[in-house]
Amino acid sequence: MSLRPFLILTLAGLLFLVGCGANRYTVQVNGYLDRSAPAAIAPGAAMAVVENKEARNPLLEKEIAAKINRLLAARGYRVVPYEQADYYLFFLYGVGPESAAGGGPPVSFGLGIGGGAWRGGGGGGFIGLGAPYPYPYAYPAEPIYGRWLTLKVVEAKPYRQSGQARTVWVGESRSAGTSSDLREVINALLLAAFQQFGKNTGQAVKVEVGAGDPQFRELQSVR
Repeated sequence: MSLRPFLILTLAGLLFLVGCGANRYTVQVNGYLDRSAPAAIAPGAAMAVVENKEARNPLLEKEIAAKINRLLAARGYRVVPYEQADYYLFFLYGVGPESAAGGGPPVSFGLGIGGGAWRGGGGGGFIGLGAPYPYPYAYPAEPIYGRWLTLKVVEAKPYRQSGQARTVWVGESRSAGTSSDLREVINALLLAAFQQFGKNTGQAVKVEVGAGDPQFRELQSVR
């Protein structure tokens, strides 16, 4: 029996399992709605996204603002200039400090090859699992990063007049994983948050986002 097909199938299976995990994001979303607000944030409302002028990376700030504008328009909101808005949308984002993450348990794999003979003159070969060589392998630990996004919607007119206004809705998206590339992960955080946009979730809602999803790829292209 040839080893080659066995090894190819085993490697393909491992790559498939690793790829499936690496290309999906699990996001926890919490939405908070002020029920005493005079009106809900219904599609058709005029929205303006407000960038942070003191952002550490103003180019990333503009990129994320463009993604939010795309999502607002796709959900039926009117994206308008600052002076014409009914609501302002502020946003904050970041990557938390890495946490300790243990590696996987030691995993060993041995491959034995041998031959044998039996009475009657016959002979043959066999393949089997054997003792590990040279030693059991322990997967190294990987750092885990906390990635987060906060969206805040306020009434625009009083904010323009006094710089203070009622907060109508707050949305929080959180995810943990081995990637600290916020430019990539922000797409999943935004898509998850906008699934609950304007809603009072009552508790954290788990949202699964795939990097291969059409919406993810479209948002990824917005720079």
